[in-house]
Amino acid sequence: MTQFWLWVGFIGMVIGSVYFGLKATTMRRKEGMEFPLESLFITLWAAAMYLTMILGETVLRDFNGQSEVFVGRYLDWVVTTPLLLLELGVIAGLRPKLIVGVIGADIFMILTGLIATLARTPNNYLWYIISSGAFLAILASLLTEFSVSAKRRNGKVNKLFQTLRNVLIVLWICYPIVWIFGPEGFRAINVGVETGLYAILDLCAKVGFGFILTSASNETLAQASNSDRIMEAVHSYMHEQTEQSPYR
Repeated sequence: MTQFWLWVGFIGMVIGSVYFGLKATTMRRKEGMEFPLESLFITLWAAAMYLTMILGETVLRDFNGQSEVFVGRYLDWVVTTPLLLLELGVIAGLRPKLIVGVIGADIFMILTGLIATLARTPNNYLWYIISSGAFLAILASLLTEFSVSAKRRNGKVNKLFQTLRNVLIVLWICYPIVWIFGPEGFRAINVGVETGLYAILDLCAKVGFGFILTSASNETLAQASNSDRIMEAVHSYMHEQTEQSPYR
């Protein structure tokens, strides 16, 4: 069962990579080409990590020696989730420093999640809570700073952002739920079921997310990536903060 779902994840990511590669080719030398390229790298890296897990190269035993730890899963997430946030940040026209800050929180979340997976009970729950705290901070950023910035952009770009944000939030909320009920947590589900759930979530969060993004019109993607428009959103934000400052 575990191997079956790993193969499903691998094949799905390969199919996604082919699709995004072809999409990037059709958008060659066009504004917005970076979106299918980023989606291509996301799925390509995920496919590579799934292959390492299939071959057992990134599968270890936990400190208790009782269950398998799929380190490749975390090597996948620590690269691909920051890229997903980067895409959302660019579409929203968010300030670069804020994007970097949220990506930093995301990397912290993934690495502390890995520690939680490796740690003995009850320390694993402590690290799970720490990782979940970073996750809540990311969700708050998506619903506040990201969303406020996106509202200053073109209507179609803002609509695209809201769709992608909502999809990502719903899917990402499922990950810690699977973890806590999986072999690393309460052991309510076995490794095979856990692997299947993660594979489905990964395909939706990477291939599905990328498909929604790259299915937008070339005009919308061009507007989303236009640096001048992003800087306009930044200047608008800074102007609003200046107007609201009590020291003005």
